[in-house]
Amino acid sequence: MSTVSVISSERDGLVVVIKFVDGKTYRLQHPGNRTYLEWQKEFFTVTEGMDVAKFLDKAFEYCVIPEGHTFRPTVDTVKPKELGVWSRVLRRFLDGDLDAPVRNEADAPKNSQRSAG
Repeated sequence: MSTVSVISSERDGLVVVIKFVDGKTYRLQHPGNRTYLEWQKEFFTVTEGMDVAKFLDKAFEYCVIPEGHTFRPTVDTVKPKELGVWSRVLRRFLDGDLDAPVRNEADAPKNSQRSAG
């Protein structure tokens, strides 16, 4: 499986259930706009950009809930090839833009033109 499938979306996208590339189902729960903006102060600076590890630590801890299993992803427990997918999925989710499948870039055709996202 090379995409993340959106199974359902509730509360105007604040809660989204996905099937991740690992085949497991997760509930993504948005922490709220104010909290997300406060988090951004912690993991983003103009001079250094985004600290992806800090971003993922926050998102995994507060936004990703296992559905029908007990695996809680963390930066240290996910497979390396899945880390970038999680990063893209969680950024899109927290920005309110998770309504289409998210491809694993390693599986994308090499000659295709893709928009950033």
